Amino acid sequence: MTRTLSAADAVVCGTGLAAAAVALELARRDLDVVLLGSGRFGRPRGPGAPVAAQAFVEEAVPEARARLAHLARDLFPDWLSDLEEETGVPCELDERGALTVAFDEPEEVLLDRALDAQRRRGVPFEVLEPEEALRREPALTPELRAAFSFPRDGVARARRVGKALVLAARSAGVRLIDGTGARVVARTGGRVSGVETPAGFLPSAAVVLAEGEAVERGEAGLPPFPLEAASRPWLRLDASSDPDRPGRLLVSSGVRLVPRRDGTLVALGRPGRDGRTRRCSASRLAILLEALRQLVPASMAWEAGESGAAPELRTPDGLPLAGETDVAGLFLATAWGSDELAFSPAAARFVADLVTRHEPPAPAAPFAPARFGL
Repeated sequence: MTRTLSAADAVVCGTGLAAAAVALELARRDLDVVLLGSGRFGRPRGPGAPVAAQAFVEEAVPEARARLAHLARDLFPDWLSDLEEETGVPCELDERGALTVAFDEPEEVLLDRALDAQRRRGVPFEVLEPEEALRREPALTPELRAAFSFPRDGVARARRVGKALVLAARSAGVRLIDGTGARVVARTGGRVSGVETPAGFLPSAAVVLAEGEAVERGEAGLPPFPLEAASRPWLRLDASSDPDRPGRLLVSSGVRLVPRRDGTLVALGRPGRDGRTRRCSASRLAILLEALRQLVPASMAWEAGESGAAPELRTPDGLPLAGETDVAGLFLATAWGSDELAFSPAAARFVADLVTRHEPPAPAAPFAPARFGL
């Protein structure tokens, strides 16, 4: 006979930052919430976590994604401050800004075209002459052709944010059930009735799938949906002995360089279509190092530490899957790409509004699972 667990108002399935953020937000709205996962909760996919809604202009970004990113960036400081005050976990939000650079005329042209969209959105940024960029960040290569400053972007410690989210969720009454995942989302009369787990049946009127892998496998009676899997190589470096080490987030076409207060930095390369590997091959590491050398020549003298690859999942149209499916009470909150940390406050509010039948802070249609028949 199947054991029946204590019922919940909402079950959030997932171990990532967005899952924990959604669970916390639902609990703050006085719902009885269970966070269900098969691993450690609050774990980011990678070590480098820029809080940037503006500086990443090297790729075309759908307008709806850009709007959600800017909403998240507006929410982030107060959201993180509340987490730190409640839990005592310092997450090291650093808002010294970001610099995006171009090395030649074609790159400058591409960046300028991408920045046209930023101008239309009223995003504050500054066009810098190379000399001014070098004055602000002396470690930059003198070979750069142009630079753009984004004063509102920054970085935070993703793992600490994850820890704070889990502590805050527990304090808010969220029941965390780890070591297990949802096997089947049960339905009664066309809507969700709960989750079948190895520990028993967990009754719930709302279920949020916040893990892309569950969507790909076609769990909960949904058709399997192929998300685009990639991984972004990363390398941790110790530049604590370099007085000129970068203090801002630096972005080029080949690398994102994320500074830490302890003098370490994380270099993130471009994503590759090599699945979900967490290992960085020698060839990919060599490409990352060359892009880093081009951006900051002195980096070749820094001490290299651990390396790896951060998996990313995206939809074909580049927008997250966030909203209710054609199964009443079953919601998706996944496919955030490399921006899960930055998106977390907006994802939490957006999904919690939909679950509680309130108007979300951004139009829901662009992110709705229905666009893919889910």
